[in-house]
Order: sequence, then structure tokens, then C-alpha cells
Amino acid sequence: MHLKEKIASLGAAILLCSNFSVVTYADTTTVTSIANDGISPAYEITNSCSSNLEIVGGIAECKSIAKGTDAISITVTQTLQKYWGLWIWEDVNGATWTETTDFNFVCLYNTKSNLKNGTYRVKSVFTLTNDNGRQETITIYSSEKKIV
Repeated sequence: MHLKEKIASLGAAILLCSNFSVVTYADTTTVTSIANDGISPAYEITNSCSSNLEIVGGIAECKSIAKGTDAISITVTQTLQKYWGLWIWEDVNGATWTETTDFNFVCLYNTKSNLKNGTYRVKSVFTLTNDNGRQETITIYSSEKKIV
């Protein structure tokens, strides 16, 4: 191998290795609080939506609430779901309810009894419509609750 080839090979090896180097940096600053920057989705018709689940004595209490700023009707479909596994949630039989109001507020409350052991949540799908026919659809999940 000639000198030029050796230098070229060495240069290529240096370039190859430099592309795989990792720069690390450790910051010793301790964060004692995290500020909420208030970032949330911007909706034109919707003011707020929530989905809540409480389980008391094997009875699920499902509540879905929505308030619109410019809504003339709100439809909410509320479904109690049970965790099956592998990130799969199944709808509980007989636990889907729908309500439509001609107001800018809806509160849908339902119960389901005789639940078996497992993890449950409420899925609430809200569709808000304004007087121009524009719609916003928002899906909210409650926190998960377990029955043991």
C-alpha cells in the first residue's frame, strides 16, 4: 500500500469514527417545580369537556360533561370500557348511552352494576355544533379504576 492510500484510509477511518461519536452532558441543576405553561388544544365551539368514573361497591358511576362557548347542540356518547390486555379496551355490554341537547351544556350520568374484577374507564365522545353547522368532535377518557 502506498503512502497516499494509507493516509486516505486513515482519514476515512477518522471520518467514520467521528460520525458515531456521542457527546454527553450532565446538568447538575435540580428542578424543584414544573411550571404549567397552559398549552391546550384550541377549540372554537367547545369550552370544556370531562369524563369521570367512580366505582362504588361494584357499581360504575359514569359522568360526561361538556360546555360549549358557541354551541347550539351537543351530542355525547358515553361508553364504559374494560381493559382486556395488550392495550385493548372492550366496550361493556349494555353500557353505552347517548344524549343530545339543544343547549350549550350537557351532563350525562349513568350507572352500570354487577361488574366483575378488572380495570375500567369511561370513553366520552362529544360532538358540538354551532349555528353555522360547524362541528367539533372531542374524545375524552376518564381515569382508570380497578375492581379487585
